[in-house]
Amino acid sequence: MLEKAKRYYQRKRSVVNYIIFGVSAFFISFLVFALLEQLTPMDWATANIVAWIAATIFSYYTNRSYVFNSHHEKFLSEAIEMARFFVGRGFTLIAEQLILWIGIQLLGMYSLTVKLIAQIVVITLNYLISKFIVFRKKEKHSSSEIKKSDR
Repeated sequence: MLEKAKRYYQRKRSVVNYIIFGVSAFFISFLVFALLEQLTPMDWATANIVAWIAATIFSYYTNRSYVFNSHHEKFLSEAIEMARFFVGRGFTLIAEQLILWIGIQLLGMYSLTVKLIAQIVVITLNYLISKFIVFRKKEKHSSSEIKKSDR
């Protein structure tokens, strides 16, 4: 049974690690939001931005190192990757703020319920943005691979 689990992990490492670190980032975002929004005079929008900052910093380093195994020898390459990551997460922050606004302001729903719904949407979007835009692997084909595929 343990061997089967190890083989599954080897095949699906990035997805499993994303789930682990995505759940961790979810808890960071949700807890920071809940504490600030419920226990301080901070409004939901500001509390969500602070929660986003905490979760996004955590997510960048864990996604880069453990999910997508992205390493750069040049600072500029890493800076570009980091900028793409934060821009992508900024896009999902806007989506999350919109979901929160609709749920809390327009529909009068409880803020933590709306935050939970928004997080499900955001986690999915974040994975897609990270996988296909931020940490995408450049395909490298040697001339012998290209010749073999042409046959």
